[in-house]
Amino acid sequence: MNLVERLKKDKKGFTLVEMIVVIVIIGILLAILVPGMFKYIQKAKDRQILVDARTAYLGIQMASQELYAGNGVTGDKVASAIKNIASYEGEKKVDIKDGDDVVKSVTINIPTGGKVTDITIDETNGQVTGMTYTAGERKIVMEKEVWGEVEPVGSGD
Repeated sequence: MNLVERLKKDKKGFTLVEMIVVIVIIGILLAILVPGMFKYIQKAKDRQILVDARTAYLGIQMASQELYAGNGVTGDKVASAIKNIASYEGEKKVDIKDGDDVVKSVTINIPTGGKVTDITIDETNGQVTGMTYTAGERKIVMEKEVWGEVEPVGSGD
């Protein structure tokens, strides 16, 4: 018996209709799963931005308290020294001066890829009470020591 005759007798395999049905089912499953997966990825990125923002906040808060602990350094001097640097990105050195002499100096480290702006400091005790953290096209704002939601840069302005 030759090969062609054996193939005609052996009707094992899939028909074209069966293959199309399987492809349609896979397409429907992908249409349901892919948008959910992108939402999950964005939530994970937003969570990382929140973690980086809190890390930056703690760094600035510790620097503020360390400056405030210096001899003769008041909360208003701390507030003006930290606010004088328009934005924090990477590593920044903050000095409190008495005339030309540096009374106290600290270094603040911000997580890579982010920038801190709009810092609010209580001048009575040197506590950081507000700030904005931006990473790429997303930002998070802390006001009165309460964190908001991560949102696109242009929103909420």
